[in-house]
Amino acid sequence: AVTILLGAVQAASAQQATAQKSIAGAMPATSDPHASAASHELYFGAVLLDQNELRSTGRGNPVYALEGLAYYGTDYNRVWVNARGETNRDRGGLERAELQVLYSRLLGYFWDIQGGVRHDFRLSPRDGTPPRTYGVVSLQGLAPGLFEVQAQAFLGERGVPLFRAAASYDLLITNRLVLQPEFEMNFSAGWDREALIAPGLYRVEAGARLRYEITREFAPYIG
Repeated sequence: AVTILLGAVQAASAQQATAQKSIAGAMPATSDPHASAASHELYFGAVLLDQNELRSTGRGNPVYALEGLAYYGTDYNRVWVNARGETNRDRGGLERAELQVLYSRLLGYFWDIQGGVRHDFRLSPRDGTPPRTYGVVSLQGLAPGLFEVQAQAFLGERGVPLFRAAASYDLLITNRLVLQPEFEMNFSAGWDREALIAPGLYRVEAGARLRYEITREFAPYIG
């Protein structure tokens, strides 16, 4: 499928960059990332609208999709929120929406472990899949080669375990022009027929986005 991506707006607080530079300059050289946590409790936050796009296969109505995150805390402990949504190709309006609220803890350099709650919303009383609430355990960070990876496990009230694996990579063509391939795979260990989930691999997304960073906070893209 061809995806038309009209733009992404990234809004990160200036406080984040200042705090991170201060920590980097103030922390002593050590192999323990938690060694100076108590003496450098600098708080910062950010809001990022990572995907804000129209998707089209050339047939029917385009689909509007968005995905973003927000966090606040220190380098070691944060409150983390993930959100995503997508419209229905035939009827318009949001077809599915997901919200995660997580506690994030620094596990090691470039790696965080997270735990919290995910809720899938039913946006239409007559159409769409039913609402679901899951407990979440997540690991995210930078793998060797600077791949951004995320692995999540979900367990809901129906007792069906779900798993999600995602990865992306920023390939710098110039200092401002960046190609980002990414993929996401969703697995289930059982049936949830009302939510249209079957055992095994039940949903795959893959794509590539070419963005031009006008500033670090705003980058329109196509893909």
